[in-house]
Amino acid sequence: MSLALAAMLALSGCYEEEDETLPASTQEQEESGAVPDTWLDVEDKEPPLAFIARVTGEEAAELSPLLQQAARRYRESPRMIANRVVQLQAEIRQRGDASISAVSLLQALTAGDRTPHGGSLGAVVQYYRVSRLQGADHAHALAAAMEDGTIAEGAGE
Repeated sequence: MSLALAAMLALSGCYEEEDETLPASTQEQEESGAVPDTWLDVEDKEPPLAFIARVTGEEAAELSPLLQQAARRYRESPRMIANRVVQLQAEIRQRGDASISAVSLLQALTAGDRTPHGGSLGAVVQYYRVSRLQGADHAHALAAAMEDGTIAEGAGE
């Protein structure tokens, strides 16, 4: 628990709305010239919805309303939301769970009427990762990430 709290405190101090930092594995691949087509750069012309659909093989019609809802809920741009969802799904699949879809991730990340971590999807994803490293399964890590530090939508308006 204290590790998760420390990670969250560290994240809160270094939040950038449009974090352009590539994941470490992608950064290494970019430097070696072997970048997979799984990160949507600022300069890319492909729309975020088309990017998620292409990379995941899922239907754009299912993804579209969920991406729009995520864009309303989180501070990140649709492009960064798309990157984070694709990246998280790939990490989950590397752990051996091929049943988790981008649609199911977006559904979970937009469920309910609360916005976790002050609207930072990056913080939600990092909290999920820390929970998994501490031994939580997917469902428990996602639930913890979505509940910790939540604020009611419309609060303070």
